[in-house]
Amino acid sequence: MSGLPGPGPLDVPRRPLGIRIRRVPDGLLLGYRDQAMLLDGPAELIYRLADGARTVTDIADGVAEEYGIDRAEALADVMEFLGDHDDSGIFQW
Repeated sequence: MSGLPGPGPLDVPRRPLGIRIRRVPDGLLLGYRDQAMLLDGPAELIYRLADGARTVTDIADGVAEEYGIDRAEALADVMEFLGDHDDSGIFQW
């Protein structure tokens, strides 16, 4: 990451190997370590777009387009979500 607390706009998150992913009616169910997490709505989209090729800004652009929100608001939301899940193991940098 950028060396600052939390992800920066040019950081590139990716989904690590070893996480079990199952599509369920409500979104994506992730199984990792000894935990499970349901991602739906914007969280599901952020996870799907975190492919190791897109920057945080690119992901925010996808969220802004999908949900019709301001780009700056989407970037703040994406950075907050990624920062909140930085230690969870569902993203790598």
